[in-house]
Amino acid sequence: MASSGSILSHPASGSTALAEREAIRALLLEHRPELDRRLVTGPSGALVIPLTGGRSIEIGRMRRRGAARWVVVAPSADGAVLREPQTLRAVARTALGALDGIGVLDDGISEGR
Repeated sequence: MASSGSILSHPASGSTALAEREAIRALLLEHRPELDRRLVTGPSGALVIPLTGGRSIEIGRMRRRGAARWVVVAPSADGAVLREPQTLRAVARTALGALDGIGVLDDGISEGR
């Protein structure tokens, strides 16, 4: 997935979105402290985990089905996969699963906001 632009909306549209983004960042770092050196905020305001070959995993808000939702966009063999986890913890789990290349994995992050 190229980092030459993002389909994700900027979370600066509200303080709730910013707080949620920081909560997702904290969950990611709690379970993978080594991401501290890699996790960045992209131009759109999405959290970005850069990967090799110019690809990345992006975590951001996107208007879907009439509402802004947190989504995880990860590279795949066919281009990219968009996932819409239901909770902030599920967003972090989904991103970590994508990072591991095996889908969502049970890494000790319990369900719920």
